[in-house]
Amino acid sequence: MTAWVFAVGRMLGLGSVAGIRPSMTLAVIGIVSKLGWGVGLNPAFSFLGHWLAITVFVVLALLESSFDKIARLDRVQGRLTMPYRLIAGAAAGAATIPFGWRGVVVGAAVGTGAAWTSTHVKGLTRPKSVPSDAVLNLISLWEDLAVLAGSVLTLIISPVGYSIVAFTGFVYWRVGSRRKAKYRAMRRRRT
Repeated sequence: MTAWVFAVGRMLGLGSVAGIRPSMTLAVIGIVSKLGWGVGLNPAFSFLGHWLAITVFVVLALLESSFDKIARLDRVQGRLTMPYRLIAGAAAGAATIPFGWRGVVVGAAVGTGAAWTSTHVKGLTRPKSVPSDAVLNLISLWEDLAVLAGSVLTLIISPVGYSIVAFTGFVYWRVGSRRKAKYRAMRRRRT
């Protein structure tokens, strides 16, 4: 039973960070597996631990992070990469689950849901226009560091995944309550 508690923490945490930076998450899973830290890979996802896959995901992560810092491409990239984010979330959620095909199916489903949720929250928190490109660069840098730290910590200490999901939920609640207050104040001004 305890093994499932840790496994669900990994599914949620890795799926959530894959919704923000999918290539970086898969690269970190491969690197941590190759170094022998934390939990091992499911045999079906052993290809993530090969240096060729790690190199490909690192290059994709660098490209993804670079395009994320360009204001004109930010929203377009978010929409175009949604299927990739969901697939990467499914792979990240299922890659470290040792419970056979049932674990892979549950991990893929939970990872996909967590990836979609974090992608949606990322879209809600990104400003539609920025006064300077530095703002978008800082937001993107924060996301890069959060994904790196979150994925490494989730792989080493599985319950960290629950705190990642809790933080995502808190951000969603906070953005929603601020929007409600904003539009409530706008309605009062009209009357």
